Amino acid sequence: MRIDVRIRSLYLFFIILVMVTSACTVKYVADYDASIMDEIIQISKKVDLFWGELLDTPEAERRYEKFRNKYTAIETDIRGLVMRNEIRPINKESTKQANIALDLWIQDRDEHKKNDKFTNFEARRHRKQYQRVFISMAKGEEAKNTSAE
Repeated sequence: MRIDVRIRSLYLFFIILVMVTSACTVKYVADYDASIMDEIIQISKKVDLFWGELLDTPEAERRYEKFRNKYTAIETDIRGLVMRNEIRPINKESTKQANIALDLWIQDRDEHKKNDKFTNFEARRHRKQYQRVFISMAKGEEAKNTSAE
């Protein structure tokens, strides 16, 4: 009889322990945000369109001035994404990825402004580079989606 009571007590202890530890989870990343996922996709599409339009323009006509407003508009969108990521708690990695996209965009704009041209090779390379960056951002955000489990 005493063994039976001990087993029941031990069993009850483990049940309580499991309940307590499952209720006290530690979070290391921000929650999934569908609106940020949508924003990543929308900005990615704008960036891809930018490079597509640049590639459709004859190389001799790819002057910086022709694309200046598009650079500014897309930079503003990326800065907005950086800000949205920065204000989310526990969101260091996503913020870092958005800042990488912003830094690359600014570098490309400055390079175009300085050289006043872009070759097909450079444009294709940059387009692929941004695809990788935005895919990484989207996968990072999707990994936070615990409701899909």
